[in-house]
Amino acid sequence: MSDRRENIEHPGIIDRIEGKRIWVSILPQSACGNCHSKSYCGMAEVAEKIVEVQPPPTGINLEMGQHVIISLKKSLGYRALFLGYLLPFLILLASLVIMLTIIGNEALSALVSIFLMVPYYLVLYFNKDKIKASFRFFIKR
Repeated sequence: MSDRRENIEHPGIIDRIEGKRIWVSILPQSACGNCHSKSYCGMAEVAEKIVEVQPPPTGINLEMGQHVIISLKKSLGYRALFLGYLLPFLILLASLVIMLTIIGNEALSALVSIFLMVPYYLVLYFNKDKIKASFRFFIKR
């Protein structure tokens, strides 16, 4: 696999194995995990995530509960940020400006812009299998 600068890596524990499908539990940790003010900060909230990973090349034996490193190409991480945050923000901002020039009413323009997010997220939802297929995690020992 590539160098760490080209990949996003997280430690994880194999949660379950079913045939050629492997699920790994990762526990993202914030940088402020040891901060004395973490109880007041939303950044300290950590949620366990379970991701499906590609099976490793043959010859590597994996067992449930085994510690592994999972890896994702950094370019796919940027793609996820674009689809989840940047594109919806741009749609919201552009529609707000367009609606303000057409309607002239700020409140109504804001409502229309917010409701335009519904079709965007519906498109994402109906294409979730296609999107999921493009985001492939790999096990790196």
